[in-house]
Amino acid sequence: APFKECVTHGWTVDGEGRAMHKSLGNGMDPNQLIKEYGADIVRLWAGASDYHADVRCSKEIFKQLSQNYLKFRNTAKFCLDNLTGFDPEQLVAAADMQELDRWAVTRLNSLIRRVFDSYDAYEFHAVSHAINDFCVVELSSFYLDIIKDRLYCEEKDGLKRRSAQTALWLILDTITKLFAPILAFTCDEIWQAMPHRADQDARNVVLNEMNKPFADYALSEDEMAKWDKIIDVRTAVNGVLESARNEKKIGKSLEAAVELTVPAEDAFLEEMDQADLADLLIVSQVEVTVGQAIQATVENAAGDKCQRCWKVLPTVNGEGLCPRCAKVLTTLV
Repeated sequence: APFKECVTHGWTVDGEGRAMHKSLGNGMDPNQLIKEYGADIVRLWAGASDYHADVRCSKEIFKQLSQNYLKFRNTAKFCLDNLTGFDPEQLVAAADMQELDRWAVTRLNSLIRRVFDSYDAYEFHAVSHAINDFCVVELSSFYLDIIKDRLYCEEKDGLKRRSAQTALWLILDTITKLFAPILAFTCDEIWQAMPHRADQDARNVVLNEMNKPFADYALSEDEMAKWDKIIDVRTAVNGVLESARNEKKIGKSLEAAVELTVPAEDAFLEEMDQADLADLLIVSQVEVTVGQAIQATVENAAGDKCQRCWKVLPTVNGEGLCPRCAKVLTTLV
């Protein structure tokens, strides 16, 4: 036999767990599924199914998988859109990278280890679930939301923007390779559209080895624990911002100034640069004091709205620009 091991699965059943029979009319034609959803969705269904039990197949399952597929595809598109002109031969060194970007790469390292372990154990459904969770939880709901300001408003070739681009390239290069055995066509489309290093084979993604964890960029356990605290605080602030929006007190979060109280174990937040913390919370201003527990209140930010980045600051000049944006514009002349 031309193989060393063989993986088998149970029955393929419909959404209600019934075996597919011609007499019941509950069978599903793969050709019709491919026409309706595309070949990669059928591949994703096979890869996302837990073959240890009977494998279910239904239109509802395919609709849900289509949403997961779109999340991956949209994540890749965001990365591609923001890597225009980026040279992966000039990655920002770990020592010069923004700590948030190193947090993202550290979480990417954890994903790499989980996916490697899952492939080795033939747990293909765990691969697709892990990558989907990474795209939804770590990236879309947190990291990508925060770095938009840097990507869109910082100096094009400035260190802060290139730091974010370095993390995006490492993320895109990695998840494209990790998902390629399952989403063969989509990942190759991404591969053809993204910039490559000289030592990579640009012909097809599967001609390249999957990335190992990027140890040089990894944060320590203590540093990652600090970011867990920041995420908890951001979750609490988001709840208060949502309430303020519902009360019509503010519109967008950048119209807000937040007064934040944190317990003593989170006192490092008081020592952070408040402008940097405001960027993490996606508000214009923040003031931190140490108290008994996490509490936050929202007021309208004082100052004028920068017409370029939309932050509300007392330092906006007569041309409607904050100091950062005014400086960046001088480099575009």
